Amino acid sequence: MQLLLNHQKFGFCHAPVCAVRRNTSDSSEMVTQLVFGETFEVIGQHEHWINVQSLSDGYEGYVDRRHLIGLTEKEIQRWHDLRCVSSSFLTSVGASWGKLQLPAGSYLGHNARFNIGQEQFDLLKTESVENPSDFLTILLNVPYLWGGKSSFGIDCSGLSQLYFTTLGIKLPRDAKDQEGCGHVIALDSLQKDDLIFFQNTAGNIMHVAIALNGREVIHASGRVRIDPLVDGNIWNDDLQEITHRFHSARRLQ
Repeated sequence: MQLLLNHQKFGFCHAPVCAVRRNTSDSSEMVTQLVFGETFEVIGQHEHWINVQSLSDGYEGYVDRRHLIGLTEKEIQRWHDLRCVSSSFLTSVGASWGKLQLPAGSYLGHNARFNIGQEQFDLLKTESVENPSDFLTILLNVPYLWGGKSSFGIDCSGLSQLYFTTLGIKLPRDAKDQEGCGHVIALDSLQKDDLIFFQNTAGNIMHVAIALNGREVIHASGRVRIDPLVDGNIWNDDLQEITHRFHSARRLQ
């Protein structure tokens, strides 16, 4: 395996998932993640920290070079034409350096054997979800992780971004930016797959959930869970309280 070289301006994440940090330190806040097969452009470098911008959602941050392999622009385009998003909770893939266990949200080839640039991978075991709606069900109880966006750990906007990616819809990374997508709908017209946004005491968007119907949502709060709506607010039966207060709702399709 040849890691990203100094002259290379593009590449992909070869780890099952890796942290994208706000600054050049392992103790710095994880703002998002790169998952296996996700591509990026190099913005800059500070020692072994690479400042990358994801080609999937445009998010920027610093990644340890040891998680990255370089690609040419032609190799990037070839991989983009071949890849798909995994909707399996866990997928085993063989690489030249050993077996990888990849989370849902990883990028895989359509065939049992596929290449990303010069690296060859073999699909060993996976269980695909036939109905896209079932994808949310397999993520139930995945632990909440700030900046997470896979079945190894996920945050609220990571959940909505990942789900809609499996439906072929691209969303921005953060809830406040996702609120600019689609069109506004009334609370009493909620239907499956609408996005519902919630606010803090200052009126700023700080949470997003996916409507399962007009009465329940699925969202990441402590874990991925299903909770009822009360006047548009999320009621947590475990805590016996309203945990998130309604801001707005939007329909993407």
